Amino acid sequence: MTKNKIYFLITIFALGLVAIYISMASSLNPWSKVLPHLDSAVWLRCGVGMKQGQVVYRDLFDHKGPILFLIQWLGFTITPHSLTGIWILECIFMWVTLVSFYLCARIFSDSKLVGFLAAVLSLHGLLYFYQQGNCVEEWALPFMGFSLFIFLKYLKTEKASKVHILIAGMCMACSFLLNGNLIAVWVSYVLIIAVKLIIRKQYQDLGMCVGMFTLGMMIIFSITSIVLGINGALGDFIKIYFGFNSEYAGGVTVKTFVLSILNFIYADTWFVVMNIVLFSNLLHDLLTNKKVDYRWSAFLYTAISLCLLSMSGRGYEHYGIQLVPCMIVPMVVCIEKIRCWCGSSKEFLIILAVTSIFFLKFSVDEYNEDIRWTMTEGVDNYYAGGDIENYTVVNDWIGGRWTDEQIDKWVVNDL
Repeated sequence: MTKNKIYFLITIFALGLVAIYISMASSLNPWSKVLPHLDSAVWLRCGVGMKQGQVVYRDLFDHKGPILFLIQWLGFTITPHSLTGIWILECIFMWVTLVSFYLCARIFSDSKLVGFLAAVLSLHGLLYFYQQGNCVEEWALPFMGFSLFIFLKYLKTEKASKVHILIAGMCMACSFLLNGNLIAVWVSYVLIIAVKLIIRKQYQDLGMCVGMFTLGMMIIFSITSIVLGINGALGDFIKIYFGFNSEYAGGVTVKTFVLSILNFIYADTWFVVMNIVLFSNLLHDLLTNKKVDYRWSAFLYTAISLCLLSMSGRGYEHYGIQLVPCMIVPMVVCIEKIRCWCGSSKEFLIILAVTSIFFLKFSVDEYNEDIRWTMTEGVDNYYAGGDIENYTVVNDWIGGRWTDEQIDKWVVNDL
């Protein structure tokens, strides 16, 4: 093999190790002694019900999308009567997310090291939003990441294959069928690309893009509709997913909407810092070259993400996972700028090591705290809650992973 292939395989393997390390903070990891959080317990309960022959929406109520419950079912299929299968899927999804971030970063830099660092450091927001894993937003990250790669590559090269556009459409459908507001990356970049093609009067290319993107969505929507229809749940799905969720988001006010946006902006200090650095760099380039390039699109993507995750006005912590892909452009632009300033690779590594001390130390401490926390019985599980029946049904299915005393102690009915 060539050096490039060897380096690529090493990078992919290293990203896999990072994915496993991050996923160890999930309460579903095989060594965890903590109960899943309230929402996770509901998803797991639905997965158990599906393994027992029940149908979501028809026999089991929840307002999230069918792809989420398919993931739970698949996890229980990989390792029957165990949560480990779902945790394995978490590791795989996190690894795929990191790979997609790496590919995005390589659009901006020809350095594999810059790409690796940007991909890993972009996950910093998970420190605040992860909530021990199995959050619906977590499962959408690979679909967001690869679609972002396709869009950024197109904006830079102005070339995109029909297959890539088809995949982007399929990814959007999958993300929408996880939760309806997880579509910021597609809203942002489809709008940008459509406006660009219209201004240039490239109507044939626009028609091709619209056609392939729509075809990709329809493939996923059609398969989902057929499966739900065969199981007699299509009508219930439409009523719950569109009707209930519309009411759920209907209670938002201007005040709660704005407060939610501000809370998420300031939840992760590095989110603000990196976007300020990106703006400073782009403004300098604009004043120097008098040209707006595709990197400015990151701000529209971030703005639409903040609006969509705040559309219900509730501002739950895990909603912020949607902001994680927004970090890849600011992160890689900043790291690449440092590399360009340096006179040699050694100087770059020294400066990067020095400037990363606070960032990395904080990250490692936080992750280690979460991992230790999921492996100890000495701390109350303040994320657990809801209906005790969800935990007992799941616990019976997985063979008594938790004791009755643990469930009584940790589960607080706060509904």
